[in-house]
Amino acid sequence: MISDGSALDEESALEPALSAHARWLGDAGFATCTAGLAADDLDDALGALHARCGDVTAYCLVHTRADHAWSIRQTLESAEHAVVTDSDLRAVVATAQVLTQLRRTGRATNQSKVLIAGSDELFELGPLLTAVGILDLTFWKQADAPTFPLARIAEDADVVVDLRAEPDQDPPMAGEQGPVVIRLPVLADSLAVLPGILTALADTKARRLDVDVLAAVAQLLSTTTDAGAPLTTPDPGLTDNIAWAARQAMPHPRGS
Repeated sequence: MISDGSALDEESALEPALSAHARWLGDAGFATCTAGLAADDLDDALGALHARCGDVTAYCLVHTRADHAWSIRQTLESAEHAVVTDSDLRAVVATAQVLTQLRRTGRATNQSKVLIAGSDELFELGPLLTAVGILDLTFWKQADAPTFPLARIAEDADVVVDLRAEPDQDPPMAGEQGPVVIRLPVLADSLAVLPGILTALADTKARRLDVDVLAAVAQLLSTTTDAGAPLTTPDPGLTDNIAWAARQAMPHPRGS
Protein backbone atom coordinates (compact mmCIF):
# COMPACT_ATOMS: atom_id res chain seq x y z
CA MET A 1 0.00 0.00 0.00
CA ILE A 2 1.79 3.13 -1.20
CA SER A 3 1.12 6.86 -1.55
CA ASP A 4 2.85 10.21 -1.77
CA GLY A 5 -0.07 11.82 0.09
CA SER A 6 -0.55 14.52 -2.54
CA ALA A 7 -4.33 14.01 -2.68
CA LEU A 8 -4.83 14.16 1.09
CA ASP A 9 -6.10 17.34 2.68
CA GLU A 10 -3.70 19.28 4.88
CA GLU A 11 -5.30 18.02 8.08
CA SER A 12 -4.85 14.33 7.24
CA ALA A 13 -1.67 12.41 7.99
CA LEU A 14 -0.45 9.87 5.46
CA GLU A 15 0.82 7.06 7.69
CA PRO A 16 -2.44 6.54 9.63
CA ALA A 17 -4.38 6.51 6.36
CA LEU A 18 -2.07 3.89 4.84
CA SER A 19 -2.09 1.82 8.02
CA ALA A 20 -5.90 1.80 8.09
CA HIS A 21 -6.06 0.53 4.51
CA ALA A 22 -3.39 -2.09 5.27
CA ARG A 23 -5.36 -3.34 8.27
CA TRP A 24 -8.46 -3.54 6.11
CA LEU A 25 -6.62 -5.67 3.56
CA GLY A 26 -5.11 -7.74 6.35
CA ASP A 27 -8.60 -8.52 7.62
CA ALA A 28 -9.38 -9.73 4.09
CA GLY A 29 -6.46 -12.17 4.26
CA PHE A 30 -3.67 -10.28 2.49
CA ALA A 31 -0.13 -9.70 3.72
CA THR A 32 0.58 -5.99 3.36
CA CYS A 33 3.33 -3.41 3.70
CA THR A 34 3.02 0.36 3.55
CA ALA A 35 5.32 3.07 2.27
CA GLY A 36 5.13 6.81 1.84
CA LEU A 37 6.71 8.01 -1.39
CA ALA A 38 8.36 11.21 -2.52
CA ALA A 39 8.49 12.16 -6.18
CA ASP A 40 12.19 12.95 -6.03
CA ASP A 41 13.28 9.64 -4.48
CA LEU A 42 10.78 7.14 -5.84
CA ASP A 43 13.41 4.54 -6.72
CA ASP A 44 14.95 4.67 -3.25
CA ALA A 45 11.56 4.41 -1.54
CA LEU A 46 10.52 1.43 -3.65
CA GLY A 47 13.89 -0.21 -3.08
CA ALA A 48 13.47 0.16 0.67
CA LEU A 49 9.96 -1.29 0.46
CA HIS A 50 11.23 -4.29 -1.50
CA ALA A 51 14.00 -4.88 1.03
CA ARG A 52 11.50 -4.82 3.89
CA CYS A 53 8.66 -6.77 2.30
CA GLY A 54 10.33 -8.99 -0.27
CA ASP A 55 8.51 -9.80 -3.51
CA VAL A 56 5.38 -7.72 -3.96
CA THR A 57 2.48 -9.11 -6.00
CA ALA A 58 0.94 -5.70 -6.63
CA TYR A 59 1.19 -2.12 -5.50
CA CYS A 60 -1.99 -0.36 -4.40
CA LEU A 61 -1.53 3.38 -4.93
CA VAL A 62 -3.89 5.62 -2.96
CA HIS A 63 -4.34 9.27 -1.96
CA THR A 64 -2.13 10.46 -4.81
CA ARG A 65 -2.87 13.23 -7.32
CA ALA A 66 -3.65 12.04 -10.84
CA ASP A 67 -0.50 13.48 -12.41
CA HIS A 68 1.71 12.00 -9.69
CA ALA A 69 -0.12 8.66 -9.88
CA TRP A 70 0.47 8.46 -13.63
CA SER A 71 4.21 8.97 -13.17
CA ILE A 72 4.46 6.46 -10.32
CA ARG A 73 2.44 3.91 -12.24
CA GLN A 74 4.64 4.27 -15.31
CA THR A 75 7.77 3.73 -13.22
CA LEU A 76 6.40 0.62 -11.56
CA GLU A 77 4.87 -0.93 -14.66
CA SER A 78 8.07 -0.37 -16.64
CA ALA A 79 9.73 -2.54 -13.99
CA GLU A 80 6.95 -5.15 -14.48
CA HIS A 81 5.12 -4.45 -11.23
CA ALA A 82 1.32 -4.48 -11.29
CA VAL A 83 -0.38 -1.35 -9.95
CA VAL A 84 -3.95 -0.80 -8.75
CA THR A 85 -4.97 2.76 -7.90
CA ASP A 86 -7.83 4.07 -5.83
CA SER A 87 -9.00 5.83 -9.00
CA ASP A 88 -9.24 2.44 -10.72
CA LEU A 89 -11.54 1.22 -7.96
CA ARG A 90 -13.76 4.30 -8.04
CA ALA A 91 -13.96 4.22 -11.84
CA VAL A 92 -15.06 0.57 -11.70
CA VAL A 93 -17.80 1.34 -9.19
CA ALA A 94 -19.01 4.41 -11.11
CA THR A 95 -19.11 2.42 -14.35
CA ALA A 96 -21.06 -0.36 -12.67
CA GLN A 97 -23.58 2.20 -11.42
CA VAL A 98 -23.97 3.62 -14.93
CA LEU A 99 -24.56 0.16 -16.40
CA THR A 100 -27.08 -0.68 -13.69
CA GLN A 101 -29.05 2.51 -14.25
CA LEU A 102 -29.11 2.01 -18.02
CA ARG A 103 -30.38 -1.53 -17.54
CA ARG A 104 -33.09 -0.34 -15.17
CA THR A 105 -34.34 2.20 -17.68
CA GLY A 106 -34.16 -0.23 -20.58
CA ARG A 107 -31.52 1.72 -22.48
CA ALA A 108 -29.12 -0.17 -24.72
CA THR A 109 -25.52 0.50 -23.72
CA ASN A 110 -24.33 1.26 -27.23
CA GLN A 111 -27.20 3.68 -27.82
CA SER A 112 -26.98 5.59 -24.55
CA LYS A 113 -25.64 9.07 -23.93
CA VAL A 114 -23.49 9.64 -20.85
CA LEU A 115 -22.21 13.02 -19.68
CA ILE A 116 -19.17 13.20 -17.41
CA ALA A 117 -19.03 16.43 -15.42
CA GLY A 118 -15.60 17.22 -14.00
CA SER A 119 -13.77 14.51 -15.91
CA ASP A 120 -10.39 15.70 -14.60
CA GLU A 121 -11.35 14.30 -11.19
CA LEU A 122 -11.30 10.72 -12.55
CA PHE A 123 -9.75 10.55 -15.99
CA GLU A 124 -9.85 6.72 -15.90
CA LEU A 125 -13.64 6.80 -16.23
CA GLY A 126 -13.91 7.82 -19.90
CA PRO A 127 -11.82 4.94 -21.31
CA LEU A 128 -13.56 2.50 -18.98
CA LEU A 129 -17.04 3.56 -20.09
CA THR A 130 -15.91 3.16 -23.69
CA ALA A 131 -14.57 -0.31 -22.88
CA VAL A 132 -17.99 -1.46 -21.63
CA GLY A 133 -19.65 -0.27 -24.83
CA ILE A 134 -20.80 3.29 -24.14
CA LEU A 135 -19.87 5.14 -27.29
CA ASP A 136 -21.68 8.48 -26.89
CA LEU A 137 -19.71 10.33 -24.21
CA THR A 138 -19.69 14.06 -23.47
CA PHE A 139 -17.04 15.61 -21.25
CA TRP A 140 -17.88 18.81 -19.35
CA LYS A 141 -15.63 20.94 -17.15
CA GLN A 142 -16.57 23.65 -14.69
CA ALA A 143 -14.75 26.16 -16.90
CA ASP A 144 -17.36 25.43 -19.60
CA ALA A 145 -20.22 26.61 -17.38
CA PRO A 146 -20.43 30.27 -18.55
CA THR A 147 -20.83 29.22 -22.18
CA PHE A 148 -22.34 25.76 -21.79
CA PRO A 149 -24.34 25.46 -18.55
CA LEU A 150 -24.42 21.91 -17.22
CA ALA A 151 -28.22 21.79 -17.16
CA ARG A 152 -28.37 22.57 -20.87
CA ILE A 153 -25.64 20.13 -21.86
CA ALA A 154 -27.28 17.40 -19.75
CA GLU A 155 -30.71 17.70 -21.37
CA ASP A 156 -30.13 14.90 -23.87
CA ALA A 157 -28.10 12.63 -21.59
CA ASP A 158 -29.36 9.35 -20.19
CA VAL A 159 -26.92 9.46 -17.27
CA VAL A 160 -24.84 12.29 -15.79
CA VAL A 161 -21.77 11.22 -13.81
CA ASP A 162 -20.95 14.24 -11.66
CA LEU A 163 -17.35 13.88 -10.51
CA ARG A 164 -16.90 17.39 -9.14
CA ALA A 165 -15.53 17.51 -5.61
CA GLU A 166 -18.23 20.00 -4.64
CA PRO A 167 -21.14 19.49 -7.04
CA ASP A 168 -24.07 21.83 -7.23
CA GLN A 169 -27.55 20.56 -6.70
CA ASP A 170 -28.66 18.07 -9.31
CA PRO A 171 -28.93 19.78 -12.69
CA PRO A 172 -32.56 20.85 -13.17
CA MET A 173 -34.14 18.56 -15.72
CA ALA A 174 -37.37 18.97 -17.64
CA GLY A 175 -40.01 16.39 -16.80
CA GLU A 176 -39.57 12.89 -15.44
CA GLN A 177 -37.38 11.75 -18.34
CA GLY A 178 -34.30 13.64 -17.19
CA PRO A 179 -31.01 11.82 -16.72
CA VAL A 180 -30.02 9.89 -13.63
CA VAL A 181 -27.22 11.67 -11.72
CA ILE A 182 -24.39 9.55 -10.29
CA ARG A 183 -21.88 11.04 -7.87
CA LEU A 184 -18.17 10.33 -7.60
CA PRO A 185 -17.79 7.20 -5.44
CA VAL A 186 -15.55 7.70 -2.43
CA LEU A 187 -12.71 5.28 -1.79
CA ALA A 188 -14.35 3.83 1.32
CA ASP A 189 -17.35 2.78 -0.78
CA SER A 190 -15.15 1.15 -3.43
CA LEU A 191 -12.60 -0.82 -1.41
CA ALA A 192 -14.41 -4.16 -1.57
CA VAL A 193 -13.48 -4.33 -5.26
CA LEU A 194 -9.77 -4.51 -4.38
CA PRO A 195 -9.37 -8.03 -2.88
CA GLY A 196 -10.77 -9.74 -5.96
CA ILE A 197 -8.49 -7.80 -8.30
CA LEU A 198 -5.46 -8.55 -6.12
CA THR A 199 -6.37 -12.24 -6.05
CA ALA A 200 -6.57 -12.33 -9.84
CA LEU A 201 -3.22 -10.55 -10.17
CA ALA A 202 -1.63 -13.09 -7.82
CA ASP A 203 -3.20 -16.06 -9.63
CA THR A 204 -2.22 -14.97 -13.14
CA LYS A 205 1.03 -13.16 -12.29
CA ALA A 206 -0.15 -10.37 -14.60
CA ARG A 207 2.13 -7.33 -14.54
CA ARG A 208 -0.36 -4.76 -15.77
CA LEU A 209 -3.98 -3.96 -14.97
CA ASP A 210 -5.55 -3.29 -18.36
CA VAL A 211 -8.81 -1.45 -18.93
CA ASP A 212 -10.43 -4.68 -20.19
CA VAL A 213 -9.94 -6.19 -16.73
CA LEU A 214 -11.59 -3.22 -15.05
CA ALA A 215 -14.41 -3.40 -17.59
CA ALA A 216 -15.01 -7.07 -16.78
CA VAL A 217 -15.22 -6.27 -13.07
CA ALA A 218 -17.58 -3.33 -13.66
CA GLN A 219 -19.89 -5.49 -15.76
CA LEU A 220 -19.94 -8.14 -13.04
CA LEU A 221 -20.76 -5.59 -10.34
CA SER A 222 -23.57 -4.13 -12.42
CA THR A 223 -25.37 -7.48 -12.34
CA THR A 224 -24.57 -8.60 -8.78
CA THR A 225 -24.75 -5.49 -6.56
CA ASP A 226 -27.29 -2.75 -5.91
CA ALA A 227 -26.64 0.57 -7.63
CA GLY A 228 -25.16 3.04 -5.19
CA ALA A 229 -24.73 0.47 -2.42
CA PRO A 230 -21.47 1.04 -0.51
CA LEU A 231 -18.85 -1.65 -1.06
CA THR A 232 -17.06 -1.21 2.24
CA THR A 233 -16.92 -4.70 3.74
CA PRO A 234 -14.82 -7.60 2.44
CA ASP A 235 -17.24 -10.21 1.09
CA PRO A 236 -15.71 -13.61 0.26
CA GLY A 237 -18.38 -14.35 -2.31
CA LEU A 238 -17.96 -10.99 -4.04
CA THR A 239 -14.17 -11.35 -3.92
CA ASP A 240 -14.34 -14.77 -5.59
CA ASN A 241 -16.67 -13.47 -8.31
CA ILE A 242 -14.51 -10.42 -9.00
CA ALA A 243 -11.37 -12.57 -9.09
CA TRP A 244 -13.01 -14.92 -11.58
CA ALA A 245 -14.16 -12.09 -13.85
CA ALA A 246 -10.77 -10.38 -13.70
CA ARG A 247 -8.87 -13.60 -14.44
CA GLN A 248 -10.90 -14.18 -17.59
CA ALA A 249 -9.80 -10.78 -18.91
CA MET A 250 -6.15 -11.05 -17.90
CA PRO A 251 -3.36 -12.48 -20.03
CA HIS A 252 -2.36 -15.89 -18.72
CA PRO A 253 1.17 -17.26 -18.56
CA ARG A 254 1.97 -19.93 -21.11
CA GLY A 255 1.06 -23.36 -19.92
CA SER A 256 -1.54 -22.11 -17.42
